[in-house]
Amino acid sequence: MPQGKWFRIGYGIIVFLLIAYLASLVDFLFDPIGAVLAALFVPLLISGMFYYMFRPPVRLLAKYLPLSLAIIMVYLAVIGIILLFSWLIWPPIREQSITLVNNFPEIIESIQKWITSVQKHPWVKNISQDESFSTENISSQLSAALGDLLNSIVGSVKSFFNIAMNFFLLLGLVPFIIYYMLKEGHKFPLLVLRILPTRIHGEALPAMKEIDASIGSFIMSKLVTSLIIGGLTFCGYLIIDLPYPLLLGLVAAITNVIPYLGPLLAAVPTVIVALTVSPIAVLQVSAIIIISNQIESNLIGPKIMGKQLNVHPLTIMLLVIGAGAILGPLGMVIVVPAYAILKIIVVRVYNSHINNRIDKEPNLIPPRG
Repeated sequence: MPQGKWFRIGYGIIVFLLIAYLASLVDFLFDPIGAVLAALFVPLLISGMFYYMFRPPVRLLAKYLPLSLAIIMVYLAVIGIILLFSWLIWPPIREQSITLVNNFPEIIESIQKWITSVQKHPWVKNISQDESFSTENISSQLSAALGDLLNSIVGSVKSFFNIAMNFFLLLGLVPFIIYYMLKEGHKFPLLVLRILPTRIHGEALPAMKEIDASIGSFIMSKLVTSLIIGGLTFCGYLIIDLPYPLLLGLVAAITNVIPYLGPLLAAVPTVIVALTVSPIAVLQVSAIIIISNQIESNLIGPKIMGKQLNVHPLTIMLLVIGAGAILGPLGMVIVVPAYAILKIIVVRVYNSHINNRIDKEPNLIPPRG
């Protein structure tokens, strides 16, 4: 039987696929386990996100207060922020959302009128004389695409509110998970080391520290930059007197958590609303989006990010597109940190393997003296 490196890898793949096939034959045993893991995934994901958000202020307060009291103080501050949001910001957002949904037919009609006015331009009329280029066909296609887009936006808004409602249903469980993560999170690396073989402890502990720093940096940077992007776009939309400025600013803040593609997703509904105002408004909105994202990516983002995830931008875009097609919006958010974690583990394992192989090689250089 061949014993080469690639044959061993091939044997491993075959064994893995065979195990997966055999497991599929007894899926009635694994389906309950999968259902339990799926039910725990969302609260654990939300708790992990808030753990990294709450950890810096908790550590700061823990220098002067007992840890439990520091956590409670942060909880009270968060409750105050939520109450302030529900009192000052939520009512206009709700009002603008209802108005936007009610005005969808008028928005479509306004954009159709704009397309019709473009068709009457002499230059467009000359082009449309060619049978292969029909402005009427383009108009109908654009109208249909716009209707599908608006329906998808409404569906996305509904799914967002469904996620929010599920979050509130989990509200009784998540704070307790976050509390124990904040209080005993420092014990997690030691628990992992107990499971792992002793020979890889030297690589495992630095890898866990690197993963922790990268994920914490990613979450905190996205939180701060999303708030900044939301504030900048909201102020810009107010200046140009764009309808629904607070709602569209909130959309820009939320979609900013999706690397690189977030601004494009936020631009779609904003440009649609701007088309109902004037072509100049579209240019103004585009300028606001570009300027605010340039400020965030070139001036604010690098200072906040600290330790980068060290992932190439093209890789990030491909990952986000692929995860969005498979897992939807949630996949677009979590794919980059998940890839960063996997990359750190693979690099550490590879380096450990190389170092061990070098250490086992005989020293062919005779000692001096």
